[in-house]
Amino acid sequence: MKKTITLIVLSGFICFLSVQAFAATAQEKIDKLQSEITALQSKLSNTKNKTQIARMNKTIKGHQAKIEELKKELPADSQLKLEITKVQIVEKSARSLTLKGGLAGGAALFAADYLMPMGPVFLGGEIGYAMGSGFGIIDAGAKVLYPIGNFNVGLELAYAGYSKDVTNVPGLSGVIKSGIGFGIVGGTKMGPVQVGLGYNTGLGLRVDAGYRYYL
Repeated sequence: MKKTITLIVLSGFICFLSVQAFAATAQEKIDKLQSEITALQSKLSNTKNKTQIARMNKTIKGHQAKIEELKKELPADSQLKLEITKVQIVEKSARSLTLKGGLAGGAALFAADYLMPMGPVFLGGEIGYAMGSGFGIIDAGAKVLYPIGNFNVGLELAYAGYSKDVTNVPGLSGVIKSGIGFGIVGGTKMGPVQVGLGYNTGLGLRVDAGYRYYL
């Protein structure tokens, strides 16, 4: 009886190792095909010859079909990891535009935020307008963000163009005039929704939320 149980356990363990080995091999093939597709797509943008374009498109479609076949043969958890990895790669590598609203300079802010990858960080800019009680603010700035998982932290340099001198700005004291301010910003994302929090010497405490579009 013990020998039978041992054989069953051993057989199960061998099957498990076999499945994992096959999954690893299949994953390697998928990664290789994905890399070849990326390279071909890059060449397509610089190719004008119709014959070459047709040939490369055919090769890409063939690779994509092969990837779908390999994905069906992967264990369920491997397919999930593959999809998560693809989403993370897209998010880390793609340029994005976020339309957002929030609070800055003691006023209601509406702005557009653009980000693009540059090595390990994201460089971007923001432009918007804030409406307060009897005054307005032109908001324009540049920022650099460092991603840490689903979070990001960074620095910004922004111009706050107040329509008049104001007081009682959250995070700032005294009379606030138009000028350039330095700030610390951070945030997180939940799918396409982005939430940000920061402090700027020209705008005081700022908080916003918006919807991110990948370009």
